Formats: sequence, C-alpha cells, structure tokens
Amino acid sequence: MKYKDAINSCYTEAVQGLNESILGDKDAWFRHITNLPTHLQVVYTVVVFHKQVINGGLHQFFFNSYGQFAYITVNHLKLIGAFKSAQILEDALGLVNTGQLSTEEFREKVFNRALPGIVDFDEDLFDALEKLDDAYDELDEDLENLLTSYLDS
Repeated sequence: MKYKDAINSCYTEAVQGLNESILGDKDAWFRHITNLPTHLQVVYTVVVFHKQVINGGLHQFFFNSYGQFAYITVNHLKLIGAFKSAQILEDALGLVNTGQLSTEEFREKVFNRALPGIVDFDEDLFDALEKLDDAYDELDEDLENLLTSYLDS
C-alpha cells in the first residue's frame, strides 16, 4: 500500500503518544486506539492489518499481538468498502478462534501470545492461514483508494 498524504497524516496522528509502556499493556493499547476518533481508528487498524499481512502474513498479524484488533478491523474494512479483505480476516478469525472465545478473552490470549495454534506454530493452521495470505495477495481491492475515499467523505 502506497500511503497518500492524508493516510500518512492520520496514521501519524493515531500513533502519537504510543510508547513502549502503552504497547506493553493490552488494555492501555486497546484504549488508546479505541478512544481515537473513528477515522483515526480506521486508518490505524487497516494500515496495520495490511502491513502485517503483506510483510509476514496473517500468522504474523496474530502472533505480533495486532490480532487483538482483528474484530474491530473487520468492521473497519467493511466501513471503507473492503469487503473481500474483511471476509479474509473473518475467515482467519474462524481458523484461529476455534474455541469461540469472547472478544475480550481472544484479545487477552492474542496479546499474551497464548493463542493455541498461533504460538505453537501449528502446521495445519499455518498452512490454512497461508492460503488466506495468498488469497489476500490476489485481491483486486485497492485499500489505499478505499481509505482515501473514506477519509474524503
């Protein structure tokens, strides 16, 4: 994703104040993001999701604790019209949250790197997520344009 000025500006504003102390506290990090104005939440979650999946895949997204924002990210992807990306993330959530954990329990396990299958690099799960990574790579959705259009509206 090439970042246009508006997206860069919003992302920079969203991460302003995020420091190691906040990033090390699941609830503080989550509150920081969810207390932002909606447009900044959307930019943060969509940009982080995209960067993680492109750089290391869905497994990396969940392993690096960004997956704690997965349910919100699905909603944000739908909000900007990235329905195919949202479906891929929903499919990934179905694979990694097989225990039907509540959103809070799921966030806790993701943040603490205690989510079975992800932290122990389960081969079947890894392969299934890799197929979703491939599907994501082949999508014809332009997140940059969708985000820019959302910000312009």
